[in-house]
Amino acid sequence: MLVVDNVSYRYGDGAEGLALRGVSLSVAPGECVALIGPNGSGKSTLAGLLNGMKRPCEGTVEVDGLTTCDKASARRVRALVGVVRQDPACQLVATIVADDVAFGPRNLDLAEDEVRARVARALEQAGIADLAQAETSALSGGQQQRVALAGVLAMEPCYLVLDEATAMLDSAARRSFRALVRTLAREKGLGVVMVTHDALEALAADRVAVLEDGQVRWEGAPAALAAEASALLEKTLRLDRYARAVVKALRAGYDAADGLEPEDVAAWCAGTEAGRRVARAVAGLAQRGSASQPPHPGRAALGMEDVSFSYGEQAVLNGCTLSLGAGERVLVAGVSGAGKSTLSLLLAGLEEPDAGCVRLHGKAPRAGEVGMVFQRPESQLFMDTVRDDVAFGPRNLGLAEEEVARRVERACEELGLDAALLERHPATLSGGQARRAALAGIAAMEPRAYVLDEPTAGLDVAGRRFLHALVGRLAQAGAPVAVMSHDLEEWADEVDAVVLLGAGRVARVGAPGALAAHPETFEAVGLEPPEIARFARACAERGCAL
Repeated sequence: MLVVDNVSYRYGDGAEGLALRGVSLSVAPGECVALIGPNGSGKSTLAGLLNGMKRPCEGTVEVDGLTTCDKASARRVRALVGVVRQDPACQLVATIVADDVAFGPRNLDLAEDEVRARVARALEQAGIADLAQAETSALSGGQQQRVALAGVLAMEPCYLVLDEATAMLDSAARRSFRALVRTLAREKGLGVVMVTHDALEALAADRVAVLEDGQVRWEGAPAALAAEASALLEKTLRLDRYARAVVKALRAGYDAADGLEPEDVAAWCAGTEAGRRVARAVAGLAQRGSASQPPHPGRAALGMEDVSFSYGEQAVLNGCTLSLGAGERVLVAGVSGAGKSTLSLLLAGLEEPDAGCVRLHGKAPRAGEVGMVFQRPESQLFMDTVRDDVAFGPRNLGLAEEEVARRVERACEELGLDAALLERHPATLSGGQARRAALAGIAAMEPRAYVLDEPTAGLDVAGRRFLHALVGRLAQAGAPVAVMSHDLEEWADEVDAVVLLGAGRVARVGAPGALAAHPETFEAVGLEPPEIARFARACAERGCAL
């Protein structure tokens, strides 16, 4: 049993440094507990306490009778509790994937035959057996996340702590990951703590604990959260169209233990009167329209024509053509490793294509003209204070300090960064705060177009709503906005067009609603169709059409 008893944890001095206060939680072998709550609520801090990486200031953490407060016991605890962190790059220590996954088992002083066997099993479980000899530096964020998971699985822990471990995974990988977690808990007997903002992950758990202001505000079964705490549910989990369908099913008596994939819920809907009522109620959600047409139609403001790009001998993009009109919001989707981040760099003028051309209003983009927000915001934060970070871009444009100060103030107000945060070191920010700071630094340069790479990864409900509204405001002001994301369900109602990348090419471009009506379009590029589309198809196949 993993037991957290009345734990408090403080960063530095003063009340503002208190990250956890009087937290108690338990996780049994074979049990999956979802830990949810807003950014900055203490979830990642608690995750670090569970395997002894941090020690509580007050209270105790015990794992199968071993306390993390004792140095010798804490070392044994770290072998029992594996942690997959929010940022996978922090866990990669070797240049080749197989060597990275082998690092942990080798440090357990295992025989080399056993190390090789564990590495093979872990790579297979994480769905990356084909990447065994790949260079870790050449992997996409989603691929790195799965390497980090494989490295932890190869240690064969008794408990698994997943801190936003699916934030950078594509739709197909998320589905297989949910199945893997279920198998590890129910068949292998691992106790799992899943820090998440994803509704399906939380509602599929055996128990949900809600953290807010460093305290456990609510704890109970997912069905109870759906039925009894609807306000808390809306506040803490991102409820897209399919997640709302799941909540309706749980309230009508569906058992989450039977699985929350669309096909599982559709089978229940078709087989019970309560389920058929849910299916009828969901029909309006499934057919809700997508975003309106762009307010400034016309010729392409940002785009590329017949672009190819390689890293050394590794071809990433091959003959890609796409365009964004002024004020147009475009979602670029594809599996991990499809080339979304590379496409971002090319659109922003941060990489030169091997062939073809990139144009912003008819000319090659210059540095700063296209605002680029990276997949990991920490990559853009490097000054001693948030204020200096936001001011860095405008200063490098050669602007007068008075104008720099005006832009910093405007950008921070636009991004919701209060005055107290501006004097903090960027390394002390939560994931959501860091993303807003990185966005503010770009907005302060007042670019003519925006490219956002996985902009909502790791954000809580409030942060996602804010980001969606920001994208809308940028487009209304006439800027083309390209969003690179694996999350089709989240962005379908927020964009004007979807670009599907597959095998380094633009495989399909279309309106979100038109593409969703043909699930095979997504499957052709290795993506799962949006869950609400899968649900509608599964219901129709069972004679319970929405």
